[in-house]
Amino acid sequence: MKYTFLTTLAIALFFVSSCDDGLENYNVNTNSPEVVPAYTVFNSATVEYTDFMRDAFNTGRLTLPWLQYWGQTSYADEDRFLYRETTAESIYTNSYRVATDLKAVIELNTNEETRPTQAAFGNNENQIAAARIMLVYVFHTLTDTFGDVPYYSYGSDNPTFQGLQVDEFLSPVFADQELIYQDLLKELREASNQLVTSEPVFTAGDNIFDGDATKWKKFANSLILRVANRLRNTDAAAANSAIDAAITSGVMTSNADNAVQAYSTEDATASPFWQSFIGRTDFGVTNTFVDILKGNDNAFGEDPRLFKMAAPSIVGIQDIQADDYTESTDPDDYQGLPYAFPLTQQLPFSTYSFPSSNVLKPDYGEVLMEYAEVQFIISERNGFSQAEYEEGVASSMEKWGVDAADISVFISNLPAANEANVLNQKYVALYMQAHEAWAEYRRTGFPNLIVVPGETITLDQNQFAALTNADPTYVFVPRVDIDEMPQRLRYPQILQTLNEANRAAAAQALGGDVITSPLFWDVN
Repeated sequence: MKYTFLTTLAIALFFVSSCDDGLENYNVNTNSPEVVPAYTVFNSATVEYTDFMRDAFNTGRLTLPWLQYWGQTSYADEDRFLYRETTAESIYTNSYRVATDLKAVIELNTNEETRPTQAAFGNNENQIAAARIMLVYVFHTLTDTFGDVPYYSYGSDNPTFQGLQVDEFLSPVFADQELIYQDLLKELREASNQLVTSEPVFTAGDNIFDGDATKWKKFANSLILRVANRLRNTDAAAANSAIDAAITSGVMTSNADNAVQAYSTEDATASPFWQSFIGRTDFGVTNTFVDILKGNDNAFGEDPRLFKMAAPSIVGIQDIQADDYTESTDPDDYQGLPYAFPLTQQLPFSTYSFPSSNVLKPDYGEVLMEYAEVQFIISERNGFSQAEYEEGVASSMEKWGVDAADISVFISNLPAANEANVLNQKYVALYMQAHEAWAEYRRTGFPNLIVVPGETITLDQNQFAALTNADPTYVFVPRVDIDEMPQRLRYPQILQTLNEANRAAAAQALGGDVITSPLFWDVN
């Protein structure tokens, strides 16, 4: 049947006259709500952040090997500081995408039209505060990676803070890192004070603290300790003042307060390193880290965390992933992958240790910050005090599942607290939080137990025996012109097209867009 023009017109007029109050909804997709619950945006943002920051490239081939926790089993170039441009681009662009989502959470809870809807899913002020805390977390890592960056602040009207405001600033200026630091501390203080601890942050969708506002407050105050402590070498008085005020307001008091991004047991929503290891054997625990935990050439002695952090070298990756092996407490059963060794691909897997099943499991929680770090910072604040130093070590061991009796024995034999001992133990506790360990190394020069460029490394006897035409020793030679660890990443090359003038100004302020340009707090 064919409709004539008049028939079609009559049908159209019928719908106009009979549905005159519904035409405005004709093109609305009822399956796609215009206003989504903010918790869904928040949860997506925090998961995405740890997904890319802790993945096989942005941590596995960057800071984990640079801090000599892990090494690559086939490619040693990145371990020797020749990192990929895609890593810098990923960290930079994905951080801004996540920050945009966190800003949207704030907007959903401040807009008068959407605010009442969001109140059904948690206290509005609490949702804003949690988003501000996570924005600080994202921007703190971002600025410590690159230096000056375009920056967004919820509570500041500083005209140089132009980040995330694309309607006004398509080419935002790069804010001065010292000003960013001042604002990070301000934002954390305000967010901490904004939290209503008697009400939930979110009624669902918070995979860090399950909506507990009290824990979010402790996290905010603990982050103040981290940020402020980075200023210790440039403004000790300001650092101490901020730390003391945060402690008074309330910081983490046990491992129950640890900030951890949770993951599930399903492969599709599993932790980033679990997904990276599916069908692969790219990383081993380094000889540097294994030797530290064995107590070789240091004052600490045998550390029972070795058996929790690494697997015996004879255990294959499939058994680790299945958690189907017996944990050995014999340190001789653990050998580290020789760090930055050019011939690692020639070594049998049985000659070095993979990470343990405590790490390589689908629901491994990515730690954003933990109680042990808080204790180490307080120890440093107090002139490297003994009590907090011991508590930091003990709480780290507790988190890794070390038996209480073994913890007691190790603590009783700890060498006295001083700068080296406290910061070397802080390094061990930061295992799997390598970006923070990198920042601390740049700030302090510790750990002083790792291999430095030009140093000679001796292969394990089993490893040397497995090779042909090789020497028992080799020299750590970087693949770039540098005599120490990189002090920052270069700005991603895409900025030379997208925001060249402001990138160039930021590079000039740093002394050049090179990996040897120190950040303002890196004065050790």
